[in-house]
Amino acid sequence: MVKKNGVVSVMGLLLITKILGFIKLRIIAQLFGATHDLDIFWAAFTIPDMIFLVIVGGSINAAIIPIFSDILYDKGKKRLDELFSKITFVFSSVLIILTILLFIFTPQLAQWLICSNKAEVLLGASSNLVAGDVSRFTNIMRIGLISPFILGLSSFITAYLQVRKQFFVTSLAPIFHNLGIIVFSIVFVGFFDRGIYGLAWASVIGSFFHLGVQIPLFLKYYKENDLPPLFSIKEIFKDSAVVKAIKLATPRILSILGEQFNVIVNTVISFTLTPGTLSAYKFAYSLHMVPINIIGSAVAQVSLPDLAKVGKHEDKVEFKKILDNALQFSMYLVLPLVAMIVILRLPIVRLTYGTGEFNWQDTLLTSMSLVLLSMSIIGQTIMQIVMRAFYALKDTWKPLIISLIGIAINLASVYFLTNFFSHYYDWRIIVQQIFYQISHANGAGVLPVVQSFFVDLSEWMTTRGDSPLAIGGLAVGVSMTYVIESIIGFIYLNKITSVKLITWESTLKPLFIKLLNTLIMGIGMYFVFKIFDLQLDTTRTIWVALLTAGTALYGSISYLLGSYLFKIKEFESIKKYLVGIIKSFIIKLKKKNA
Repeated sequence: MVKKNGVVSVMGLLLITKILGFIKLRIIAQLFGATHDLDIFWAAFTIPDMIFLVIVGGSINAAIIPIFSDILYDKGKKRLDELFSKITFVFSSVLIILTILLFIFTPQLAQWLICSNKAEVLLGASSNLVAGDVSRFTNIMRIGLISPFILGLSSFITAYLQVRKQFFVTSLAPIFHNLGIIVFSIVFVGFFDRGIYGLAWASVIGSFFHLGVQIPLFLKYYKENDLPPLFSIKEIFKDSAVVKAIKLATPRILSILGEQFNVIVNTVISFTLTPGTLSAYKFAYSLHMVPINIIGSAVAQVSLPDLAKVGKHEDKVEFKKILDNALQFSMYLVLPLVAMIVILRLPIVRLTYGTGEFNWQDTLLTSMSLVLLSMSIIGQTIMQIVMRAFYALKDTWKPLIISLIGIAINLASVYFLTNFFSHYYDWRIIVQQIFYQISHANGAGVLPVVQSFFVDLSEWMTTRGDSPLAIGGLAVGVSMTYVIESIIGFIYLNKITSVKLITWESTLKPLFIKLLNTLIMGIGMYFVFKIFDLQLDTTRTIWVALLTAGTALYGSISYLLGSYLFKIKEFESIKKYLVGIIKSFIIKLKKKNA
């Protein structure tokens, strides 16, 4: 069963992390807006982020935590410390070598990534880069290359502590990471006027904060059995657990590498769009990740050690219970947030970023990207849990296959859809014209109109227009990719176990009821939002905040009432948990006053 008290505490810390993340992004929006300079910053950090995600992010959940968990339960704490030393040495060495190579060849990489004439010819569009952009990209990327090693070391410590069930401190790490970036962005950019270089150094300092907050607790546990002795490289690679970790991590590393290739492609495409669109997309992407990071990550983090433990003993019935509980609990919390994002996209963006250099055009682009990205929240949340289920079963090859399919979908969709949305101002008129022609045509005239529509559609998807709303194509591509990946993930999970993990009665039917409850909530929210919008002066921030809060409050009440009427299991569990907390508090209060 999902430990709801553990999930709630982790979710609370992740919520604080996201609030600080919003503050961080609001400060960046205030300092830069959705501008070309900020586009260069995001693009320059693409490679450092990729190194971290591929080498470390691809290994932690897929291999490191499951193996650490096995070793702790089977061999004890001393063997865990020994294995931690060996695995950290291996992966840190890879990070150092990659960082040095990329530092040397950064100028060549910059030319390939943001000045690729071949990419421009392939995409049928010209770049918006200007003189000096390559030099700035190179310098910022070299600064950013410091982060992967620091965050990598910190992430291995996170894995070690999570296996020891120390989720509190590991959840503090991203909070301190954001705090470091916030403080030093204000100092370097706001006070010393260092521009995007100041933002780059603030990001690096934030990674040191991420590491520093975990070190005291890590050393406390790590020193319990005395420090492990030094090992020779030959001895490290003779360790069967190290070899197993590398074997398990390899498919996930390849999978993440493919996903990051998608990010690079999206970045290259963004430089053929209107300046500032990449920044608008990044701002929207951060907003849509809130429910995924807070809910999906919390449930997945807490569930993985239990899934790994049960998976090791091949108790498929218990495995199914844990997986079902994780999926249902996360969906119960995520679905209403998706509805709120869709209905309240404009005020959310205005309240989060609408300050300083962030203008109305930036707001429109960001809110459009946000609503199109919101469709991927369900898919990404499900995939966080489904991927952990594969890792717990020591199967990292099927996630690779799923990711490869996702890469193909993304590559095709972002090309065709960015072209499609770049004709945004044209295709609405053409669609209206088609409906007009069909309504005024006789039976013989309908077929030519339909054929004309498909000819126009083909042209819209293969030629680039000049609308900045082309960035919507990136958002829709991401949404399509994750939804399809989650469906394939379900199919594969059902095939690799003797017990049918995904069933109509225990999995799909409860999800359908939650979706119905969310739909009822969303329809009501839409009308409440429209009523408030007509009555309030939304040119003022205070009224925008009241509009958002009032509509969200109605949505929350509607969702909880629907949960009660539909007898949704998760509602009852949360109610019992909260009632238990209140009763405990009252008892303690009475004892204190006695």
